[in-house]
Amino acid sequence: IISLLILRTVVGSTILYTPSSSRAAFYKSVNIASPTESSSTASSSYLLDERNDGFYHSRNDHDPEDDTSAKLCSASVMRMKMPPVNPVIKNLFRGAFLRVASDISGGTPLENIKCRVTATYDGPVKAFRDILKEGGIMSLWSGTESRTVEGALLGAMFLVGSASTKKQIIAMGGSKTMGALAGGVVGGVVQALVMTPAGLVFTSLNVNKGKPGYENDTALTVARRVVEEKGIMALFTGGGPMAARQASNWASRSLFTEICRTNLKLSRFGILGEIGSGAIGGLGSCWNTPIETVRVFMQRDVARGEKAKTFNKYISETMEEDGFRGLYRGVSPRAVQAIWQTCFLVVVPNLLG
Repeated sequence: IISLLILRTVVGSTILYTPSSSRAAFYKSVNIASPTESSSTASSSYLLDERNDGFYHSRNDHDPEDDTSAKLCSASVMRMKMPPVNPVIKNLFRGAFLRVASDISGGTPLENIKCRVTATYDGPVKAFRDILKEGGIMSLWSGTESRTVEGALLGAMFLVGSASTKKQIIAMGGSKTMGALAGGVVGGVVQALVMTPAGLVFTSLNVNKGKPGYENDTALTVARRVVEEKGIMALFTGGGPMAARQASNWASRSLFTEICRTNLKLSRFGILGEIGSGAIGGLGSCWNTPIETVRVFMQRDVARGEKAKTFNKYISETMEEDGFRGLYRGVSPRAVQAIWQTCFLVVVPNLLG
């Protein structure tokens, strides 16, 4: 985001403070590089002059000695020669990079704290201190290897699914808000295919960390143990809550962010408005925390070798023990994590177009 702002400022300043004749030539060259429909039907042509390695706008009154004659800069020539990038490939790489960047820069520590709070009934501060006491500052990033692989797949699948769906909805006459909602649902459901087994492994590593018999656990050993004990489908325990959580997560984040951008017109405040919209979208998605709470409990039990209960059973037991408040255990670190991920996977793609 900072790089984009600097680039925009530099390019804008360069055009703003050049002589008017040079600016006119620059804008003419842009029109030549990408002629509009009206200009393409006009009685004029574009000639390549080998002496100056550029294009001239040929007209009856053209003066080859005129300094304001439009020349196509080398950057534009290079852009014209480059083949267009497939949008699916572009979104695959964008999504993978943005999700991994969000995890490494803060998402993984927040996920560790959230899982610890949800599974152990500790508060966020106590969970943070316990994690540091057990393994130092780097233990906040435990599970980074598996989460990086997971994050790359999740980000790529989400951005491809959501961007394609949003584009299709708008092409069918839907609004940007409706496109954001549908894109979030599709992107979230697609993510659940990867997140369910990865979340099971991640939860097991957190819940069993430091316990006797689990000292040498890795992502591979956890997955192997679950498959050997309960079969391969056990890796997808909690798949229903996970799909519901992801669909509602990203539908809410995308929808609330788009409402803030367009309906409330926060985008007129520039990048601060975009980040503010993403923060509101992230916070708004926390209404479905009970689904996440059940998902953590399900995968915690499977990681311990116990049989997972039904969704309603976990809800009723939690309500009996802690009341309605217990369903929102871990909402504080989850809210921060939601804002963080929304800024990376919703706000940045919006800024990049």
